[in-house]
Amino acid sequence: MSNADFVEKNYERITTDPDYRAKLLADPVGVVCAEFGYSPGPDFKIEIVEQAKDTIVIMVPPKPQAGEDMELALTAVTERVFDLLFSSGIGGFFIPDDKQKWVVRELRLAAQKKTGLDISQL
Repeated sequence: MSNADFVEKNYERITTDPDYRAKLLADPVGVVCAEFGYSPGPDFKIEIVEQAKDTIVIMVPPKPQAGEDMELALTAVTERVFDLLFSSGIGGFFIPDDKQKWVVRELRLAAQKKTGLDISQL
């Protein structure tokens, strides 16, 4: 099974298995770490926003701290990454800083190892 198959099957499971979906919504870190076979550490957080057909989700950046340079804060916000797993738009991660970008990459590598995909060919 390729990594893409692994991720697609996980998203399919989210939409078709109500017990799994409930567990994911209740404990996203525990479920993601178990499924992908990777745990980045105790400070790792995941927030899940359940999509609705009639709702637009707006990500609001953290409130700037008192005295923070607003130009630098704006630059930081506009450089954040939204990482779609597939060009079709299925699933994705909003990655607020470079450190977390590497966590998502490690999750993917762990999933690739779990499926036996030869990651040297990627």
